[in-house]
Amino acid sequence: MSIPRITSRAACGVITTAAVSALLVALPAATSSAAPTLPDNCPTALPTDQAVDGVSGTGYTVEKGTKADAFTAKVLGRVTDGIAPGIDMIMADLDSPALERAGGVWAGMSGSPVYTADGKLIGSVSYGLVTPSNIAGITPAEDLLALRNDPSNARRAATQANPKIAVPGPVAERIAKTGEATKATADKGFQRLAVPISASGLATKNTKHFLEGITKDSGTAVRAGAGKAKSGVKSSPSEITAGSNYAAAFSYGDVSLFALGTTTYVCDDTAVAFGHPFLSVGPSDYSAHPAEAVYVQPDPVWGPFKVGNPGGPVGTVTWDGTSGIRSTLGQAPEHEYPVTTSLVNDQGKTVTGSTTGVYQPWAADVAALHLQAAVVKALGVQSQGSSQVKITVKGTRANGKKFKITHDDYFSDSYDISYATADSLYFLLAPLVSQPYEEVDITGVKITGKVSTAVKQYRVSSVQTKEKGKWIPLKDVTDVAPNSSIPVRATLSGYRNSDTVTVPLTVSVPEGTSGYTGTLTVSDGRSVYNEYKEPNSLDELLTQLNETPSGNQLVSQVDLDSPEGTKVTSKRDAEVNGAIAYYSTQVAVTVK
Repeated sequence: MSIPRITSRAACGVITTAAVSALLVALPAATSSAAPTLPDNCPTALPTDQAVDGVSGTGYTVEKGTKADAFTAKVLGRVTDGIAPGIDMIMADLDSPALERAGGVWAGMSGSPVYTADGKLIGSVSYGLVTPSNIAGITPAEDLLALRNDPSNARRAATQANPKIAVPGPVAERIAKTGEATKATADKGFQRLAVPISASGLATKNTKHFLEGITKDSGTAVRAGAGKAKSGVKSSPSEITAGSNYAAAFSYGDVSLFALGTTTYVCDDTAVAFGHPFLSVGPSDYSAHPAEAVYVQPDPVWGPFKVGNPGGPVGTVTWDGTSGIRSTLGQAPEHEYPVTTSLVNDQGKTVTGSTTGVYQPWAADVAALHLQAAVVKALGVQSQGSSQVKITVKGTRANGKKFKITHDDYFSDSYDISYATADSLYFLLAPLVSQPYEEVDITGVKITGKVSTAVKQYRVSSVQTKEKGKWIPLKDVTDVAPNSSIPVRATLSGYRNSDTVTVPLTVSVPEGTSGYTGTLTVSDGRSVYNEYKEPNSLDELLTQLNETPSGNQLVSQVDLDSPEGTKVTSKRDAEVNGAIAYYSTQVAVTVK
């Protein structure tokens, strides 16, 4: 996908020239002098050692909409090596009507630029006290501007930052003198301003399993229902400016997962935001979006936070490290992949959906969340039901060779069919994403099929074997001959109805097994015992995934061991037109 590039940026790194002219007229003064004139291009950094107690500045951030409003900032001093070894944290007392309404610095302000009266960048508001207040921690401009170049070679471009920043006693006393926080509060130190992952388009329940990995990786909660990044929305890189809303997305479309913060500066086609790491992965591949702020929600306990709606993708986040996230505007993420669904419901209506996944390590989570929501959308309710789906996963291996996984399956659940269906997709993709053999890219996930609120399920009501011409309940098999067969059949009963199905499962006894002993197992396809073999290559893993058993299979399997320990297996499987409830029974087998 190509993104229109900026052909002219008269105010690169800040609000466009016309907007700046209009904005500066209305901005309150940061000190007795006029508000700073924002730089026409990349800002000049105030040397960190000049950020001393008493320096005043003006910052910019968005409370509502897309227009950046001003706030005042008064530097209180620095914490040496506060953010990371070699990176100080500048402390400041902020003020504005928006901050008073919110009850302090809010989640979503991360990256808000602060300038001196002569237009030098002091840094970005990126940290706050543990208890909400107007006291903020600022990432120094020198470290932010180091991200303009290749961040892996930038000065102090580590990926890890201190999760908590302690303050010495005299510093806590200085903070307390502002009246914005008590010394006891200041003694607890600073922490990164939260950048919770906002999620939209999710099912209303049973999403926890699919969000656990995301929560663990990000170290932050996932906030459902907070804005949506839609597919097909057109946005321009020129919407990303200093002080503007900035969203880093991991998926967008029907299911959106994104982190909302603030842009610190833009230089040519490079934008820097947040002023602290997000996932701390170093080289990254998220999509960058402008956003519209809906409101800032006050919360005196956990801290205020911003809610917003991202626009279309306008660039790629290429670095996620200590001093912030860096993106290239006009460049689409290299590893995006579509997740699409086409499901026919009880009324015969085909309901389609589409999500664009961006962050490959979360492909299983994103695909499962999309499918779960798609089933709910097709049924019009999150409830019991049945599904019959065909899953196709496409990807590219490290050598450029393409691969494909296809899987047909049936599901039924008396509580939540959307979860049961999505869970299968998750466990199909998760081993592929986490495997250690080689780098792979998921290039597409497609699900088609039928869904219903009716529970179309069978249970195994009896299993029989034949003895002297008569069918009897299954029992231990003794003195069976090699190269013969064990007659088996299963009777299935419908869920809460009188339907019955008889399934032939006669299974052979392997040749050359005289004196062997073992077991005969009759089971649904997912429960049948197979000795797990750890794959030794991606090829072996792909074979295993393509052979994943389906929910409509019934299996009879003979597992035999020789006196010397040799193992042999014989298997018979059958399929029915519907899901089979979990079932397994086992008897002993002796070969004469």
